[in-house]
Amino acid sequence: MRWKVLSLLLWFALGESFALEGVLLERGTKIPLKGSNVFLLPAKAKAVTSDDGSFSFGPVAPTGEAGPCKVIVNLTGYKKLEEEIDCQTPSLKLYLEKIRYSDFVTTVTSKAPKRDAQMKALKQEDFINMPGSFGGDPVRAAQNLPGVAQSGPGAQVVVQGASPDDTGYLINGHFVPIIFHFGGLASVVAPQAVDRVELRPSGYGPEYSRAIGGIINLETKAPRDDKITNTVYVDILNAGAVSEGPIDDKRSFLISGRYSYIGQVLKLATEEEEDINIDSAPVYGDVTALYRKELSDTWTYDNTFVYSRDEIEFIVQRAFGDDPALRGGLANTTEFFRFIPRLTGRLSDRTTTTHSLAIGQDKIYFNIGSQFFDLDRDVITHRSELVHQFNKEHKLFVGLDNEFDNAKVSLSLPSRFNQGGVDNPFSSGAERRFSIENSDINIGPYWRYNWQATDKLTISPNMRFDYFSETKEFIAQPRGQIIYQWSPKLKLNLSAGLYAQAPEPQEVSEDYGNPNITAPRSTHYTVGWEKDFLEEGQGRFSVINNFFYKDLDNLVNPDSNAVYLNNGTGKIYGMEVQANYRKGPWSGQLVYTYLDSRRTIPGQGEFPAQFDQTHNFNLIGAYDLDRWSFSGRFRIVTGNPYTPVTQGIFDSNNDVYIPVRGPFFSERVSAFRQLDLRVERKTVYDTWILSWYVDIQNVLNRSNGEGIDYAYDYSTSVEDDGLPILPTFGVKGVF
Repeated sequence: MRWKVLSLLLWFALGESFALEGVLLERGTKIPLKGSNVFLLPAKAKAVTSDDGSFSFGPVAPTGEAGPCKVIVNLTGYKKLEEEIDCQTPSLKLYLEKIRYSDFVTTVTSKAPKRDAQMKALKQEDFINMPGSFGGDPVRAAQNLPGVAQSGPGAQVVVQGASPDDTGYLINGHFVPIIFHFGGLASVVAPQAVDRVELRPSGYGPEYSRAIGGIINLETKAPRDDKITNTVYVDILNAGAVSEGPIDDKRSFLISGRYSYIGQVLKLATEEEEDINIDSAPVYGDVTALYRKELSDTWTYDNTFVYSRDEIEFIVQRAFGDDPALRGGLANTTEFFRFIPRLTGRLSDRTTTTHSLAIGQDKIYFNIGSQFFDLDRDVITHRSELVHQFNKEHKLFVGLDNEFDNAKVSLSLPSRFNQGGVDNPFSSGAERRFSIENSDINIGPYWRYNWQATDKLTISPNMRFDYFSETKEFIAQPRGQIIYQWSPKLKLNLSAGLYAQAPEPQEVSEDYGNPNITAPRSTHYTVGWEKDFLEEGQGRFSVINNFFYKDLDNLVNPDSNAVYLNNGTGKIYGMEVQANYRKGPWSGQLVYTYLDSRRTIPGQGEFPAQFDQTHNFNLIGAYDLDRWSFSGRFRIVTGNPYTPVTQGIFDSNNDVYIPVRGPFFSERVSAFRQLDLRVERKTVYDTWILSWYVDIQNVLNRSNGEGIDYAYDYSTSVEDDGLPILPTFGVKGVF
């Protein structure tokens, strides 16, 4: 004891001070925490961290108190740090633990205003932990938004009762052929690369077209520019890795690769099936790469590259439905890539501009036995926009949205007759065999004008023009929007417009379809309101309520001779409610859509559309507890309509039965009911984070009907069940 007292007296006598320096990092991610106060006791000294998280005390005068020093950091959003240290330690490395960790970090460059009042968006923090999204898939999470239907395994997104072919799938504003991989389990873009998924179900502005049903757009993010981060993950569906971070102070990157081995599970599941022998298990994979560079204070260049491939191959031992044409080897490959460079700049304080291209290729191959379809399509799409703010009241948007493609198609297929959604056997159709090469040009100039008539009222008269070389049409599409800000927390909106899209290639083909058909069209009317009910600091409770009506015209349908005609009309109307709640660790969402989607064909009258779902109810809840996250989703959806087959007539020439259809889509499969649960746990270490999750789809193992399977002679039928209980267990490391 006397030696300690003597040492302390000597220290004071000499008046010796000491210096201490260190760095403050976020625990787990190693992100430097700049501008943070670091306190040293008992010296009562304070240091402020620099941009790289470094700090320095010194020289620090002795306080006269014996014992170790203590470092204290108390930063909003983080757990308080109190750590005893040796005062003579030359340098420190402190890790401050965050209260809540997000899987992905987005570098915010600017906040773009919401142009379309009807647009709904999910950002990363919304979709990464959503139940039923299989580890945060953005498009699967978007299926919880109002107006998005339950589409079943393998289908693309269905919006407000429209056909999937009437919905446009885009990446950074450029069309792509598919948005989902095989089975509808994962989107084609890595979730870590997606900033937000945007849904424009109706009444959307002039910037987009060629989709009379709606638009789904995946907008990629700016790669993080503060540090290199690597992520490795594996679950029962797929495995992948992501790396992102700065190259230098002007450039950053992200690269991701993913491969699915779900086909191996299906291969095991069909080993005892006598009719099917899986030769090569279904697989899918994708690569996503992002690059961003600040060219100057006013110009930014970014590039997105997406590659996707889906492949399935198996042997059919016995013909499906005793159809001789459906026997033998079956193979299906869908592959595409897009290279999307984009340049964004500010020409003046009031004028900005954006230019982008998408250069890519689509490959689709299908064959079964001697029948095949082979598509090889080169595509270039172009978008340019100029935005000028004249003054506070007037703002003009002028742009171009163009598409150029060259397609080579070879096929040997029978003519398809599927009125009422029921296909005739392949063997009953007359075989068509040809090979063609065709080029198409679609040009789309547009303008949007925002007039701030009063402090509360904004009026937007807009115009879109589309030229379709397939049908040689130039179509004017007036559109408009009115927004009234009734109060700071209540907004009213009204929109209307005309929309058109080119027919499907096979429908307008001279060899397979009818070159005289024209573009289908739709007129949208929407009205709605949104309101926040809680004051700032009380949490969040908001409600969005929209009503919509779509008048469809010039729809393409095959007649009894499988000739395509523009003889279809339709209407879609309904309403949507979305209520969001968040307070502390609790969050919840209630989504309900009422829908009536109908079609009319001469000779068949009016009937429900194939994807008409009268009621669609989703209830989602989540609770965060320290490093644990619990969430669940319960969904009830009216069953899809289908056309009953009353009997089968034997076709002796082709040795098959031909279905006799009842009233189109006059019956429905059973209602869809599903409960999904998700549990996630994070373990935070100093320099990395380990996460694991269990995501169970269809916890109650309900046999939800997806369609109707008929016997070969249509004498009996059963509901085709959807996916059974599907548990997914995943592990992810971020370092």
